[in-house]
Amino acid sequence: MDELFTKNPITKSEAIEDQGISLKVIGIGGAGTNMVDRIKLDNLADLHLAVVNTDRKTLAVSPVQERLMIGRKLTRGLSAGGETEIGRMAAEESRDELARMVTGVDLVFLLVGLGGGTGSGAAPVLAQVAREKGAMVITFATLPFHGEGSRRQEQAKDALCALRDVCHAVITLPNDVLIREIGENDTLMEALSKADGWISKGVSSIWSMLFAQGLINVDFGALKNAFHITGGKTLYGLGYGEGYNAVENALKSLDQCPLLHLPENYASQKADVLILNVTGGTDLGMSQVNRILDAVSEKFSSKENTILSAAQDASMTRVIYITVIGVSDLNGNGPARIRKHTPAAVPVIHTEQAEKELRKARKPQRVDQEEFAFPSDRDNRGLFEDTEPNVYDGEDLDIPTFLRRSLKITS
Repeated sequence: MDELFTKNPITKSEAIEDQGISLKVIGIGGAGTNMVDRIKLDNLADLHLAVVNTDRKTLAVSPVQERLMIGRKLTRGLSAGGETEIGRMAAEESRDELARMVTGVDLVFLLVGLGGGTGSGAAPVLAQVAREKGAMVITFATLPFHGEGSRRQEQAKDALCALRDVCHAVITLPNDVLIREIGENDTLMEALSKADGWISKGVSSIWSMLFAQGLINVDFGALKNAFHITGGKTLYGLGYGEGYNAVENALKSLDQCPLLHLPENYASQKADVLILNVTGGTDLGMSQVNRILDAVSEKFSSKENTILSAAQDASMTRVIYITVIGVSDLNGNGPARIRKHTPAAVPVIHTEQAEKELRKARKPQRVDQEEFAFPSDRDNRGLFEDTEPNVYDGEDLDIPTFLRRSLKITS
């Protein structure tokens, strides 16, 4: 899969000028900042970059021009210390500044590493603010390694649920899966670079759908309509092929993409709406694009629910990149019906008391078990009623233990 990350399929000089669409990539937290730093190297036209963090030192070394330190009063320029609540409160403190950052932006790519404090706590707040400002929000979120501990896993899980509630699409990239693609001799920097490459290619593909001069371009309205629901599961996969059998090789590569074989995607890979981007050299023809469309739509969706984008890169020959991004039902029970109505606005929580009330309301209510009275000698002994009691140390062993000892069975 290394070839997927060797070069950006579309160069800046090939971009369509003045599309009237504002795109911004925002990295939040330490991991998110590192991801944006890599995308800066791709030099994509009409794509603005920004980073958000509580840590002043991390922001100071970022080459990205637009930088925002949140929670100045709360953290005083220090990190959130792995505390999600501190990250959330820092974002709430700087809510007005976050709003200014996304005002006038049509599409926000939010990049975050979940499991820590700033990213897990502040990302859902930023996503919510961006939606309130009318932006479409697509989030790329890395998940912690299994060995990082249950606490980080739980924080990542909670943050992921919060993000799915407010984002138009959330693409998850588990570190445990990405690490399998790393060679034994790769350095730590090379490993991180490859992991970030998955995100960079996803951003580049959506960017090329809207801006690159191609055989088939996608209108932003169609893209936004495809992701008009929230709370769903997002499929994401990449494929690469070269040579005379570039199409077949690319489809085989896509089929082997580890991100399409995650547990949540394995049971059902059918998507309600699928975005398919095909990029090739000047030798890329519509017959090849149609072959890819037939194969991909049969596997992941249907032609009626597939939005196709195809672009050419003059610097490539007999090379094809495939990107699929699909939205499906979160329960994974097969394609779900797409809701036609506009989703309700996400409630804004401004106080800790309000949030506690909301969490309490959402928490399943436990029904208290009826108390059992201590059994007496007159209790019905069922099948043992006409026999002598089996008494040991003053207890009738024919009576169940939970009755004899007045125990409550907890759920």
